Amino acid sequence: MERVECLYRVSTKGQVDHNDIPMQRIECRRFAQEQGWTIIKEVCEKGVSGFKVVANKRDAIQELREDAKNQRFDILLVFMFDRLGRRKDETPFVVEWFAKQGIRVFSVMEGEQKFETHTDSLINYIRYWQSEGESRKTSVRIKTRLDQLRADGLYTGGPVRFGYRAVEKGRLNKKNKPVKDLEVDPEEAAIVKEIFERTVYEGAGSFVLANELNDRGIRTHHGAKFSALKVNRILAEREYTGYLITKDVTSPFLPELQIISQELFDQAQVIIEQRKKKNADWRNVPRQNSTGALLGGNLYCATCGSRMTSSNPGKGAKREYAEYICYMGANHRVKCSGQKAYIAKRVDKLVLQVTQLLLDSIKDTPKDVTIEKRMKKEIKELAERAGEAKKKAENAEEEQESLEQEVAKSLMGKSQFTPEMLRRLIDEASMKKKEMQRTAAELEQQLADQKKLCDDLGNYYDRFLGWGGEFGLASIERKRMIIAQLYKRIELGRGYTLHFVLDWNYEQFLNTRALESVKAVEKASIQSSLKVKKGKKSNTMAAKQPA
Repeated sequence: MERVECLYRVSTKGQVDHNDIPMQRIECRRFAQEQGWTIIKEVCEKGVSGFKVVANKRDAIQELREDAKNQRFDILLVFMFDRLGRRKDETPFVVEWFAKQGIRVFSVMEGEQKFETHTDSLINYIRYWQSEGESRKTSVRIKTRLDQLRADGLYTGGPVRFGYRAVEKGRLNKKNKPVKDLEVDPEEAAIVKEIFERTVYEGAGSFVLANELNDRGIRTHHGAKFSALKVNRILAEREYTGYLITKDVTSPFLPELQIISQELFDQAQVIIEQRKKKNADWRNVPRQNSTGALLGGNLYCATCGSRMTSSNPGKGAKREYAEYICYMGANHRVKCSGQKAYIAKRVDKLVLQVTQLLLDSIKDTPKDVTIEKRMKKEIKELAERAGEAKKKAENAEEEQESLEQEVAKSLMGKSQFTPEMLRRLIDEASMKKKEMQRTAAELEQQLADQKKLCDDLGNYYDRFLGWGGEFGLASIERKRMIIAQLYKRIELGRGYTLHFVLDWNYEQFLNTRALESVKAVEKASIQSSLKVKKGKKSNTMAAKQPA
């Protein structure tokens, strides 16, 4: 009597619910009975893909292999051979391995798989090559349909992000069963908005935010405490601006799912990027905003150019005031002949005065339309240059292709060019094509950047104007973030001399009003001097604190 072990497999949990395994079991038992065999063992795999999961990670295959090694059965029976797997680079050899152990392999629908001739091996391989192809096609069809649903703004399952909840709203699938859609969870959405606003407006760090949320008893969807990593993940999710996003599909804008504005999200990304260690050389936003000092990240020593740090008096310290210190110079890591420490209160006072005057100078002034006209003119010129460069690149590519077509003629002696001449000309044409393509790509990038800058012009002006209205009454954390974004660098030198270098995005609104800023300082009767220097793309102001 032949001993039989059966393998039943379904790829999804849905197939389990739809009695797919019982169907395989019934057919295998009927087939074994007809052949006069005895089934001694039945192994089931529920929700295991024969295409995505390799044999070494399938417990059922490993169990059958162990039994085969110990000669515990004579025949391996499946409903169809693809139940053993759908991998063309693996499953044929799994079947062949069983055959080499003396195990006959049968399928109810396809009969016995033999390995007596070369043709048998070929058929075995072709069968699983075809099965893998079917799996790939199925995968493509499913992915395409899911992408279409997401592109239409429909939720297709998966983890629900903090700030949303999945609810049934009456939508049915093709099987007339209810499916869920996303909606904003008001309580969680308020937390998401708070995380973004405090990051942008106060410079709060992810570690501080996570601790505060945990202290308030707020938990994630899974009931876990917040961590800095969780906060950072929330800050990186563009979905909060009103989109459903997967790897390569973005839905249309869905206002009902928007929790934060695109501008707020973009500002948060700038801050996160600058806080990364790899960007320490160019950041002007402080990595921490809980030190109590006004300046951080964009304060530099005017003598050696090193970034300065703030230092608060510790317990038992002789001094009772905070200082700004040239850390690199004070610790002799660089040569610095400048002053090493400055009283923070004196520096902060002057910075606040100058900043308030700058913001007051724009508060009641309409946006200069000449800036927008100038930028649109530059965009037009860039577009023309980019078009010309693209045309030259296309001509260079056509020239190279024309020369390459001459190669065959040259080898047959039917061309005016020798092979050596053609090789040299083709190399020259290839280099020219690459150079033209590089130039065209650079101009296209410049054009895209200039268009974005023009589009963002209104946002920067509105932000600048908003700072003017809030700065005087803002908290120290908020003032610190405004100063970090307004100034690219603040250089502090001996005698409390300060040099301010504005960020170009805000500098453009002051270039035409520099004299008004000077007059404002004079009218305020502040005991400091303000000197404005105009440059091609820089607006540097110098102010000196009286001794």
